[in-house]
Amino acid sequence: MLKKRNILVMPGVLAVLAVLAGCEKQTVAPEPEEIPSVTLESAQIGTDEATVSMDIPAENEVLEKGDESGTVSAGDAEEIPVQEEEPEVPPVSEYTIVYTGDVCLQSGVTNTYRSSGVNGVIGEKLLQELTGADYTVINNEFCFSTGGAPEDKQYTFRADPADVSLLNEMGVDLVSLANNHALDYGTVALSDTFVTLDDAGIAYMGAGENVERAAEMITVDVNGYKIGYMAASRVYPTVEWNVLNRQPGMLPAYDPPYLAQVVEEKAKECDYLMIYLHWGIERAEHPESYERSLAQLLIDSGADAVIGSHPHVMQGVEYYQGRPIFYSLGNFVFNKTIGRTAFIRATIDMEAAEAAGADDLSDYVIWQMIPCSASGYCTEELSSPGDMEAFYNYMRSISYDVEYDSETGVLTDLNR
Repeated sequence: MLKKRNILVMPGVLAVLAVLAGCEKQTVAPEPEEIPSVTLESAQIGTDEATVSMDIPAENEVLEKGDESGTVSAGDAEEIPVQEEEPEVPPVSEYTIVYTGDVCLQSGVTNTYRSSGVNGVIGEKLLQELTGADYTVINNEFCFSTGGAPEDKQYTFRADPADVSLLNEMGVDLVSLANNHALDYGTVALSDTFVTLDDAGIAYMGAGENVERAAEMITVDVNGYKIGYMAASRVYPTVEWNVLNRQPGMLPAYDPPYLAQVVEEKAKECDYLMIYLHWGIERAEHPESYERSLAQLLIDSGADAVIGSHPHVMQGVEYYQGRPIFYSLGNFVFNKTIGRTAFIRATIDMEAAEAAGADDLSDYVIWQMIPCSASGYCTEELSSPGDMEAFYNYMRSISYDVEYDSETGVLTDLNR
């Protein structure tokens, strides 16, 4: 199994190719509809689904006078321990980030994991992709707890905290908890989830014990550049899930100006910012007009990429101002059978960005979409050229002026 690179995660915010061809032609994006500023009370709630080394004398050290030359010897003083410097983290030439869609460790998944191990749930080639990335992000569509009481809703999902080992074995570094299942067993279970993830060394975003934690941007330092991650949800069954109304809770996306303000503030603190949103209509092939408007607003506010989940199916991709919007990545690990899913990979050419002294990393990122499917609760990367071509043809048909390389999955903005 491949190991993650040793990238420095900034303290206080949690642990967490090639250069895109720059053209002068401006992106022509579809005209967004006016964004409804929705109050939660009136909103239509979506349905379920540098080290310094110093020589310091020992406290009891006795110095003796030397000869007339003025030299001083330490006599019988204790030997001063030498402080070892921490090894420097070598610079990274390329930095890879992987996102998947919804992951739900419901009973069929966990039973398969317990009987067959991680390779019973994730195919070998796909597992190498997930663990080989520098940073892997998923949507955690459930809570880790054995406590709490189920909410009054059709589907409620939770997993034994012991099963967090599956996420570790999958190479997951960060999860979004901003969705319509993280509070399925109430605030007790959500708090248990925070503890479970902390103990497993997995960062989380989009939810917290208070507003500040829920809105916190998780950052990772790479060669002096700061990469930021945030999450919010526009789908949950009751306003009480909103961290602004009850705590713990999750960061809401129902009020676009509020979320845009939060994003604008965080964008000033990093060099590349990605927003993971839970939104949309289940099983819908195309995003709602408010999703397109919200995504464009967040990019105007400083976001460099928007990634979506919740519909449980794949939706199209769009570029706005040269920034990608992935409306839905579908289910990744969830059902026994998943006909069509994918993971996306961002490869940042750090060497080129540094050489150019770039302030904006967005011109140094290549995005790929790699098709997958699942059967028997095991998600695997597609390998048949025919299956891959069929997948990309489908994505072309539902995307907005985006081309897909059928061999590599590299995305091209046709408006640039």
